[in-house]
Amino acid sequence: MRTESSIKNISISMFSQIITILLGFISRKVFLNNLGMDYLGINGVLSSVLSMLSLVEGGVGTSIIFNLYKPLAERDEDKVIALVQLYKRVYKFLAIAVLSLSICIYPIVITIVNRDTNISNSSIIYFIFVMNNVITYFNAHKWSLINADQRGYILAKYSLVFSVSTTICKIIILSVTQNYILFLVIEGVIFIIQNIWNGRVVEKLYPYIKTKNKYIIDNDTKENLIKNVKAIFLHNIGGYCVFGTDNLLISYFVSVKTVGIYSNYTLIMNQLSDLLKPILTGIGASVGNLIATEGEEKNYQVFNIVYLINFWIYSFATIFLYNLLEPFIAWFFGENLLIGKLTFSVVLMNFYLNGMRTSSTIFKTKAGIFVKDKYVPLVEATINLGASLILVRYFGLAGIFMGTTISTLALPFWTFPTLIYRNVFKRSVKDYFKKYAIYFSITIITGFITTFVCNLVVEISFVTLVIKGIICLIIPNSIYLAIFYRTDEVKYILNIIKSLGYNVMRKLAKSA
Repeated sequence: MRTESSIKNISISMFSQIITILLGFISRKVFLNNLGMDYLGINGVLSSVLSMLSLVEGGVGTSIIFNLYKPLAERDEDKVIALVQLYKRVYKFLAIAVLSLSICIYPIVITIVNRDTNISNSSIIYFIFVMNNVITYFNAHKWSLINADQRGYILAKYSLVFSVSTTICKIIILSVTQNYILFLVIEGVIFIIQNIWNGRVVEKLYPYIKTKNKYIIDNDTKENLIKNVKAIFLHNIGGYCVFGTDNLLISYFVSVKTVGIYSNYTLIMNQLSDLLKPILTGIGASVGNLIATEGEEKNYQVFNIVYLINFWIYSFATIFLYNLLEPFIAWFFGENLLIGKLTFSVVLMNFYLNGMRTSSTIFKTKAGIFVKDKYVPLVEATINLGASLILVRYFGLAGIFMGTTISTLALPFWTFPTLIYRNVFKRSVKDYFKKYAIYFSITIITGFITTFVCNLVVEISFVTLVIKGIICLIIPNSIYLAIFYRTDEVKYILNIIKSLGYNVMRKLAKSA
């Protein structure tokens, strides 16, 4: 059952993401052609500000989802209802808190935005962003319930419809009116409709949560929630300072326009990551249930599978991006929108380092390990900001991203795997770092070979981009398959694929 749920989550998420990526590129091109880099820069700055405001959530959702795994597995409806009701009450309060904080920081944000841009109606734009952000807090309790129950694929198909509808509407609005405010409004309206629709879908799947009776959380669960929320709040602050402040630092030390230029890189990197990540998150949706019901040996076996997939995905993605990202931007958006080789290399290093944390992050989160390293993110954030502020003076834009590299290697690179090996697997973490060293070496060697072949293709055109893409697809994956095909992890994955293929063929034979 866990495997089937994972496969459904993965397949539907990947299909949805492919469609979203294609429309996303078209939308970005239309955006740049009709509004320009200043608006794209504001888009990035305001998105970073609102990410900061989401810190008030403090990890309530993550903690409640963790506490939902066991009652869902045991079909303890009373406890599920109690947690969902608590989640609903808390998020109503958080919506008000976010709105209030948005009003308080309004003068500061508008000063930053208006400093080096000539965009009118920036105040209206800001509060539309705020309202679109506040909407996310409604029905969040229902989304979390279905995801904790490993049935997120049910909402994924509807999300695809709403995502496609939103993107098409925004493309039409920009092409016809060149009106950024209307562009943001239509996004908010469709998102409200999506929230209402998804809420009704969840209520049909879990009709017992519609009860008007009030359920109380037991004291042990309440104490666990409070303890975890405090810890996750510190994690969220640290995480934002490390990954959420780049756009604010760029806008202050460089320019708002540079935020827009950098956002083209993050768009493509995030799209590729989002395309591949469902493979990990689809499995991750079942990890909470796995940890709640299985023993250490089974957990460790599954982790090694996830770890290999994690390496395969991000090693391939990093090599792919190194060879195609800048040529694609030069061809699709224009050569004047490149950030420079040094900055690009540091950004890619951060992409790889952060991506390789995914497997340990999944297990750490699903195991509910929040308190043991609650101060680590704050130290990491301090190192990141301090290093970025120093290095930006010597290396400019690249220096901001170097701060992230230094802080990542200084702490989470070591602490995340150490915690899960000690607390979940009861093993020495040496095995993790031995594999990491092997995986990193394979990435470097494979990247060198792939880049050498790609560099034989010099001209930048659609055809040469396709050729380079095929090279990057074939060489790394062929090398990895040749190296790992005899391992237990690959054999396990192939058995799942064979089993899935057999089930599909059997269903087709029955329907024939």
